[in-house]
Amino acid sequence: MFDLELNINSWTDHLRSSGKLNEDDILELENHLRDQIDELIEKGLSRDEAFIISVKRLGNVNSLSKEFSKINTDTLWKHLIVDLSDTDQKQTRRDILLVIILSLLAGTVTRVATLFDFWNEDLFVIKNFSFFILPFIALFFVFNRGTDKKLLSYVLGIFALTAFIINQFPSRVPNHTETLTALHLPILLWLVTGVAYMGLKWKANKERMNFIRFTGESVIYGSLILFGLIVLMAFTMILFEAISVDVSEPIIETLVIYAGCAAAITTMYLVETKKSIVENFAPILAKLFSPLFLITMVTFLAVIIFTGKSPFLDRNFLIAFDLMLVLVLGMVLYIISARKMHETSGIFDYLNVALITTALIIDGVALSAIVFRLSEYGVTPNKLAALGENIVLLGNLIGLLWLYICYFRGKIEFIKIERWQTAYLTIYAVWIAIVVFVFPILFGFE
Repeated sequence: MFDLELNINSWTDHLRSSGKLNEDDILELENHLRDQIDELIEKGLSRDEAFIISVKRLGNVNSLSKEFSKINTDTLWKHLIVDLSDTDQKQTRRDILLVIILSLLAGTVTRVATLFDFWNEDLFVIKNFSFFILPFIALFFVFNRGTDKKLLSYVLGIFALTAFIINQFPSRVPNHTETLTALHLPILLWLVTGVAYMGLKWKANKERMNFIRFTGESVIYGSLILFGLIVLMAFTMILFEAISVDVSEPIIETLVIYAGCAAAITTMYLVETKKSIVENFAPILAKLFSPLFLITMVTFLAVIIFTGKSPFLDRNFLIAFDLMLVLVLGMVLYIISARKMHETSGIFDYLNVALITTALIIDGVALSAIVFRLSEYGVTPNKLAALGENIVLLGNLIGLLWLYICYFRGKIEFIKIERWQTAYLTIYAVWIAIVVFVFPILFGFE
């Protein structure tokens, strides 16, 4: 059954998420929409017909209504409203040309780097890979989103300074700090790239939440594109192998590099411009997997209690489980970011709380194991990094759980959870920067 209020709220939420209108403008548009709907209903139209026609009329005077129609799953919307104008088509062609140029530039820079001896040094590729891709993604944001040029110069300056510093650090066996730098640097540089995405409002809660949403959708879209590339390359190799032509080397050395760079930048373009597909698809995936992750973690805890076995004494398992906790947290954050402002608390809010609580218990157990290992075997860069990350994660989970409880009790609005979470991103960035820049010096580059 058609829910008029839900659709109107969804429409106004979309206007807010576009960031192009202030609250007064949105309220005025909503009043105008409601007046038109009432008028059409009085003339005998059904509620859904009145709603569709009213938004169509607004679409004639406001392009934002067009955008709203793109995310509506009703096919009728698309036939009624979505038609690319000449200006839209020119913009699309410009965007595609931009993606091609930046992909070729990123691929060429990477390919040229492979010709030098340092490319074969241990950890060089992992440690520096971000510098071959992320600056071009930052450039894409500048041209696509109109990011301030001065801000971009700061972002690119941070990239250059970081590349200079980490490559000046000596590499000493057993290379623990270098490995930690290689693992943490892409995350830190992605947050820096996020400043180019958010523009001058990068400190604002709304922009940070949009970036979280963008990151989650990029992971999903990028994974699909990467999977497609792997299938394509495997298919190509099988075809040429059938005629006894070995193409494995050119594929690995050239095609993979260019295809990988193109996949990364194309992902940014698709997530940015094809929100109509992703915004409907990504939340479904997140909501599909979140209960499965919850069942897995609860079962895991139950088995530990029942058997009395603790896998946390295994260092490698601790690292893997930390990654899983981060994945669970990422899923929770994505569900929060994709949540509509006017939605009342529902099953996925309670599911989020269950996920947070379970992750909190597991993180507490992991923390106790890390403290035990520190006291028994002494301090190492890996243990200290794991300790810090679990403490930061613990603070994040406790804060989210507490705010959710306050929200359920009606003491705060849901927006406060968003604000707190986006502010907490700074703590992650600071800790990762400490691991990347301070740990090598603190532990003598070993």
